[in-house]
Amino acid sequence: MKKIIGSVEYEIIENIAEGGMGSVVKALKKGVEGFEKVVAIKTLLDCYSSDKKFVTKFIEEAKLVANLVHENIVQIYQLDKFNGDYYFVLEYVDGVSLYDFIEFHKKIRQCFPENLAVFIAARIARGLAYAHSRCDATGSPLNIVHCDVCPHNIMITTEGLPKLTDFGIARAVNMGDDDSVSGKLPFMSPEQANRQNIDFRSDIYSLGAVLFYMLSSGYTARRLEGQLKDILQQAKDNCIDWTRLPKDTNKDLLVILRLMLDTDPDERYQKTSELARDLEYHIYKDGYGPTIVTLANYMRETMPSLYEPRPGTGKDRDALSKSSVDIDNQPEKTIVLPDEYFQGGKNETTTEMCSRKTVVLP
Repeated sequence: MKKIIGSVEYEIIENIAEGGMGSVVKALKKGVEGFEKVVAIKTLLDCYSSDKKFVTKFIEEAKLVANLVHENIVQIYQLDKFNGDYYFVLEYVDGVSLYDFIEFHKKIRQCFPENLAVFIAARIARGLAYAHSRCDATGSPLNIVHCDVCPHNIMITTEGLPKLTDFGIARAVNMGDDDSVSGKLPFMSPEQANRQNIDFRSDIYSLGAVLFYMLSSGYTARRLEGQLKDILQQAKDNCIDWTRLPKDTNKDLLVILRLMLDTDPDERYQKTSELARDLEYHIYKDGYGPTIVTLANYMRETMPSLYEPRPGTGKDRDALSKSSVDIDNQPEKTIVLPDEYFQGGKNETTTEMCSRKTVVLP
């Protein structure tokens, strides 16, 4: 078999983010004859790089989603190894996370437009529908479940295109699971919180929680004050504070949202493509509705500094600096919960638990 062996190097430009399993940097991919391309590189955190279980999960992530090619999913280009550490090269997204986008609206005290919230949810639903329907070479379903659909893992490009990223804890049914719960509690399905078998309908629930978050301009469907085990119990019991939604929320949209957030997976949408269709019908049934151009124009008007030139490393652009928010309004970062939190164990507060178990995204 013929092979092509080339020469590629990556010049690190700046740090982008750190998550529950790894860090992401912006890099310049350099080839021959001055070829350059901006990419993102994801590596394992140092504390996990020597852990075989996490290294295995990291490699499985890359293999699982390597062939997911969809405009609403951040694509993986390459899995590689350098100085004994694994990394993979990702599509670089020039834009803002949905979390930062909503936080910016909090800062300027402006409600997030309902039609744009539905548009973003519809686009992510299309990306999920694509992933959920993937099969292997033999035609057998891969049963991909993202497991961590949340505002941190949704990017909006400067061109107005929503993209789902970070399949860090995505898995197929045939992959082995450990005995922990992974994800973000405000967006976690009841079955995921209860450590039951999950499928694509868990992602539908999480996307519903994200839609709720957008419609309420930053309020999560469940309250986050108190001890972590109490918040976990809310997730298990599917506690939803519907009063956090605006009183003028469209009634037809509420029907869709209630289906997405139903406690029983059998009562939710049974196909992600059907959810995407209903969301699209809601915003386009009158013959017109938002597009990526609409969203890009809104972003340009609302946060113009996002489109200004970025000298140096790009850190001069501060339009997305965090506003001060109460924990009641702030989505929890990725958490891995030990067994005692399913058995009435230690009595620790949310802040204490997060400081030890959570890597805060910038």
